[in-house]
Amino acid sequence: MTITLNADYDVTLSTALLGYVGETNARHVSVEGMEVDGADRYVLTIDYGDGVQYEVDITGGQWTPTADILRSAQTVSCQICAKKLSGQEYILVKKSRIFRLRIGAAIGDTAIPSPSVAADALDRIDAIGRQTHADMQTAVTAAETATTAAENAEKSATTAGVSADTATQAASRAETAKASAETSATQADTAMQGAETARAEAVKSQNNAKISAAQAATSAQQTTADKNITAGYAKTAKTAADSTTADRQAVQTLAEQVTADKATVADNAAKVAEDRTAAETAAQTAQSIADSLPEDYTTAVAKIAENTAEISAVKLTDKELQRRVNALYDMGNGVTHQFETDSDTAYQKTVPTGAKLMSVKSVGGKSVVWNQIFEAYSGTNNGVTVTTEADGTITLNGTAESSYIYFKSLSSAQNKIGKYILKLLILNNPDSVTMRYAYFNRTISTPTATKGTAAALVNQTAKDIELQKVAGLSGFTTGTVFNDVKIKIQIFDLTQMFGSGNEPSTVEEFESMFPNGYYPYNEGELMSMSVNNVVEQGKNLFDCYGFSCIAILNVNDERKLNNSYGTTISTIEPTNKIVVTQSQAPESVIAHSNNGWFCVGIKGMEQSKRYTFSFDFTTTKMLIQNPVLQILVNGRFPEDAINISELNVKKRVSFTLEYTKVDDRQYIELRLSGMSGIFENFQLDEGSTATAYTPCYTPISYTIPQAIQNLDGYGWSAGTARNYVDYENKKYYQCVQSVNLGTLDWKFNTTSGVGNHFYALADHLNFKYLGEFGSTIYNALCSKYRTVARNSHVFVDKTLAIDGVTVVSQIQVKDTAYPDVTAFKQAMQGVILYYELANPIITDISTLIPDDFLWNIEVEAGGSVTFKNSNDSYRIPVPSEEEYIVKLSEIGGSV
Repeated sequence: MTITLNADYDVTLSTALLGYVGETNARHVSVEGMEVDGADRYVLTIDYGDGVQYEVDITGGQWTPTADILRSAQTVSCQICAKKLSGQEYILVKKSRIFRLRIGAAIGDTAIPSPSVAADALDRIDAIGRQTHADMQTAVTAAETATTAAENAEKSATTAGVSADTATQAASRAETAKASAETSATQADTAMQGAETARAEAVKSQNNAKISAAQAATSAQQTTADKNITAGYAKTAKTAADSTTADRQAVQTLAEQVTADKATVADNAAKVAEDRTAAETAAQTAQSIADSLPEDYTTAVAKIAENTAEISAVKLTDKELQRRVNALYDMGNGVTHQFETDSDTAYQKTVPTGAKLMSVKSVGGKSVVWNQIFEAYSGTNNGVTVTTEADGTITLNGTAESSYIYFKSLSSAQNKIGKYILKLLILNNPDSVTMRYAYFNRTISTPTATKGTAAALVNQTAKDIELQKVAGLSGFTTGTVFNDVKIKIQIFDLTQMFGSGNEPSTVEEFESMFPNGYYPYNEGELMSMSVNNVVEQGKNLFDCYGFSCIAILNVNDERKLNNSYGTTISTIEPTNKIVVTQSQAPESVIAHSNNGWFCVGIKGMEQSKRYTFSFDFTTTKMLIQNPVLQILVNGRFPEDAINISELNVKKRVSFTLEYTKVDDRQYIELRLSGMSGIFENFQLDEGSTATAYTPCYTPISYTIPQAIQNLDGYGWSAGTARNYVDYENKKYYQCVQSVNLGTLDWKFNTTSGVGNHFYALADHLNFKYLGEFGSTIYNALCSKYRTVARNSHVFVDKTLAIDGVTVVSQIQVKDTAYPDVTAFKQAMQGVILYYELANPIITDISTLIPDDFLWNIEVEAGGSVTFKNSNDSYRIPVPSEEEYIVKLSEIGGSV
């Protein structure tokens, strides 16, 4: 790790990770830029927040943490101080701001190795796995020995080997085993329809059948010979349920055998008593070594039934459930840790349960044809004056003489078949006029609204040839008065932007990619979302570093709040803790809701997303009979006040909120009425569930080297094809290439079966041929035209098609706006087409990135990994693949 200080002694960190618990001399810390005139000693202080503070000498610019420093997994407060000798002691010359470093937890019971020796850690994990497997094999061998002995006991009991107490009890047990076998047969049938369900049942049955070797010792004293035999039936049935059709037959055979055994017991009941003593003696001998059987057969069968019911009550298509089932299965085979891959396409991914370390294997990009095609309008219509400003704001004044306001006829860009997003943003509406944006004479419009945003995803299936339809506002009545009403309107052509069949399916999905409230007019621009930074963040999104996140209102002193009610905030600690003290309680306090109020600032919330804010609150003094705690979000109450009735009891408080971006401030206001107390352990979770508290830490951003970003076509895609960086094997795959359509030799075809069109030869461009002549949409993306299949139904005006029988031979365009080839070719200057290459270009990039780049990154389950481009206004999902080292016990739980 490198700590860099600038001239103002501000700190920049190469990583926030100080080390892992238990490490010694494994990780070096370098400090740069700390030199100050007059100073001759430099120290780093490390504060654990519990009264323990370390001070280490860093005068030489180098320091290596030891195990006594890395004593517990937590976040620590650090500060660098420059000192000089004055007399017999050192005095302070300059100090940095307080910054935070993390100490990571060990995997299992031993410390996680540093990245430089990560391979050794994996070797140890593998060794543990092999040893566990060996132990399991020993247990299985013992179980087999016990089974053999039990079978001998069965033979010695003549034909009544399944008996224990009486013939009636034996029959009952056999009936139970038969029912269990029949249940397994049904589950095996389910396995034929969906292998995963049967496998899950088998997994849980297996794990419950092998609860522990330690429990087996007790079971040896309690289990009788017939229990061993019946447990064998259950074990055989479980094994059969883990297979397919052939195993089902085995289970059915077993059921028939159980029935036969039951009949045999009934027929030979008179002989059971004679052989009982011999059977019990043999069974006791067998059970002395049965160290892998369940504690009790009845318990085992109950567990199997319970697990079967649980599995049948849920769907194994649920990703997290499938992970849990697989983890239980692997733990049953002695595996403690394993690799897990996430190949989903996303802008931000959630770190899975049990994850400890992450390596990024590959990252690609995503290209879209960005557009916002609503065009500005100014004028007067139906009594209302419409004024449009340069930033897109539309101001409406006047009395409506009709129930609608015309803006203008549809443009050619709006008059196409395809999917669109329509958005109406109401900025100012003092009289709460109801309105909606719409295409008239067609059922395409946004919902009616009086404030905020109204949006709709529409599928335009018909094209108006004569362009006589108009766009404007409706949803109000004749005589409605518009008094300085301000709105903004946007139209996004999703089919042009993403390609046919790849459009977002909901408004929410679109807004998650484009979070800004407004985007200016843009007829069409080919834009690629290349990944410039990979950002790793813990699950606690609250920014608790320094005092900047705590906003104290109406005071000058940053650390204290004094008001007429005698309230002070006595401490605001960077360790996520605030202490509020109130010294008096006048009568007015009882009715005054603002007694003891302060604000906790929150950074980074996204518009229209739901979050859960939580914290611990402990009442230290009650000044009135019924003190309350009130919570406001951006000045508004999300829920009723919380009544406080217990003194010196820590209470976890949580509530959900949706950030609506009314203004740029993001804060939670906490109001105490008639009490003092301590606020600590603030946490912000994305979603509607408050998870267990974990310390927050600064997100760590890994910048993609500029040499990688400069690679030809970095971040490009076309349809399902994309260029990507293989970080695991250090190669760059260029699968998408581009061509400027203005450089091609265009001609005009008037005799084609698909109608008149312009065409240019494309043999030399190395297009990837996809087949299906006349019906295939190729992996191509154009800044001006939609790419469609080459047939008369979709190859219409303002579209582009790829032509070829066995190879791609032509690019073809229909555009009636151009009268001849000369005009068309001139218009094509600078029009770019991205397309998939038949043969990808592979480049060795091993010299462009360090060996450990994006490798063995410490992560926190429930946290996130974000693939960011240079502009947060666009959050387009990109393809990527990550590999995690996961701890199976944290996924599957105990068994």
